[in-house]
Amino acid sequence: MIVLGLSGLPNAQDHLLKSTASAHPLDERNVQGLDSAACLVVDGKIVAAASEERFNGDKGTGRFPAAAINYVLAAAGIGKDQVDAIAHGFNYDRHRRIFSGAAQEYFDAVLTGDTMVEALQNAGWSDVKDRFHPVDHHLAHAASAYYPSGFDSALCIVSDGMGETESLSVYRAAEGRLEKIHTQPISESLGFLYSICTRFLGFASNSDEYKVMGLAAYGDPAPFRDLFAELVTFDEATGSIHVNWPQGALRNPELGYPKAMEYLSARAFPATAEQDGSVVPAHADFAAALQARLTEMLVALVTHWLERTGESSLCLAGGTFLNCKANQWICDIPAVERAFVQPASGDDGTSLGSALYVTQQLGAPYAADATGFQPYTGPSYTADEVRRVLEERSEAGDVEWTHVGLTADYYASAARDLAQDRIISWFHGRMEFGPRALGNRSILGLPKGDRIKERINSLVKFREPFRPFAPAVLDEDVHRLFKTRALAPTRYMLCTAQVHEEQRAAVSGIVHADGSARIQEVRREYNAPFWSLLKAVKEETGTGCVVNTSFNVKGQPLIMDPRTAVETFLRTSLDRLYIEGFIVQKAARS
Repeated sequence: MIVLGLSGLPNAQDHLLKSTASAHPLDERNVQGLDSAACLVVDGKIVAAASEERFNGDKGTGRFPAAAINYVLAAAGIGKDQVDAIAHGFNYDRHRRIFSGAAQEYFDAVLTGDTMVEALQNAGWSDVKDRFHPVDHHLAHAASAYYPSGFDSALCIVSDGMGETESLSVYRAAEGRLEKIHTQPISESLGFLYSICTRFLGFASNSDEYKVMGLAAYGDPAPFRDLFAELVTFDEATGSIHVNWPQGALRNPELGYPKAMEYLSARAFPATAEQDGSVVPAHADFAAALQARLTEMLVALVTHWLERTGESSLCLAGGTFLNCKANQWICDIPAVERAFVQPASGDDGTSLGSALYVTQQLGAPYAADATGFQPYTGPSYTADEVRRVLEERSEAGDVEWTHVGLTADYYASAARDLAQDRIISWFHGRMEFGPRALGNRSILGLPKGDRIKERINSLVKFREPFRPFAPAVLDEDVHRLFKTRALAPTRYMLCTAQVHEEQRAAVSGIVHADGSARIQEVRREYNAPFWSLLKAVKEETGTGCVVNTSFNVKGQPLIMDPRTAVETFLRTSLDRLYIEGFIVQKAARS
């Protein structure tokens, strides 16, 4: 059984740009159907998955994932006609009757599954309608978390901006089935709440929410606690979260939600036109209050439904659960005994979830990996492919390189560079699926390096100075450095933990303003090359821990291929590039 899973609404972004000439650049992502991706599942096994942005360089694009589709088919060595089913992580056609007038026009132009069918036909696919399986958006998210979790039964919660008609869904999962037991309408969307507040602070909607989460650590929630206590409430009787916006607040997203901006401006301070990267105390306080209230509501929601269902295993998906600070509090709930958060919790993950759901329905259950869900599903490159790129740049006088291979000397060289406070890029194996760099496309530094956070932010990543960095840490050093429960989803950098007070000086570059860090636990069975590097780092420094941030610069998707890796290396202040056994440095200029 071969199933292709797809995410995205191919016409959504173009429709917004054509219909709203006055849209501000920060509002250009205020559409559904971003983060298009493709995933291929063969006999229940995930063979390949990747986001379209990695191929075309358009970060977060929702356009038809032509290159991603070509990649996953090539990775499996199959042709279009061999695919048994095509799954799509939206099912708006089931709700066609609720659209009329202008809404009907938007439905026909953007939302109907016919747009994806047509795009596939234009890409040379035949018999598409016979093979096409639309999957409810939240069901696709839920499947993306439940099946890879390995749990026989679990409480599964999905929260994002919106699905077709809902913004939050609760499922009871058991024996391969997902039963929806609770939903909340779009008007109660936690995703929209966080996105609108992100835009209020001058960041881009549906893009920069993680920056607001980082900014929150610099603030005090007290000045705006009452605002968010009134705006967002929890109903213990029904297990529902209510977002009490004034009438009309969620209208005109293409114009930046003007009614919501008016409301927040009246209650807090004037909306910020655009961020300049500085930490404004009032902005940090607002972000802190938002983050605190979101966390309180999610903890209340999870606690309620765990008690109501009697479950102790928890699966989470949807963009809300990329909020690793909230995830820390959720995983600390005593009733949670096991937890899994889908690493691709954004809409890219619905390509995976829809494929797994359809595979299950067609009689080919998910084939679990012995080491758990592996997020390394993207393209990889051979040493010969890397060598060709390096030879071109060497002939141009740009780089010097040596080939050592993935040997002890290679890992020792990288560890010495890190111990000497050099910043390196690390490129190996298959690219990660989802937004986190988990050791295959990473920029690495020494956690106690001189001004390491400032240097990476300003000289390498070209991004806001308040942004924190995450540590990758050997499993044997996790509990010595951090306070965290063993169940937390730290394998995928999806949960923060407090750094032990006595260890903060040793890893100062990864300690955020509130004393926390978003950790990635590395075990040999998870990622052998990255583990080998961390073991070598421990031999050099005494601690198996590095600063780990994504190999890209501001506005650029995670790097996929060797050519882009070398180009990015050359235009930043990175000291060395370690790529598939090659050690690369910039050529000396006379």
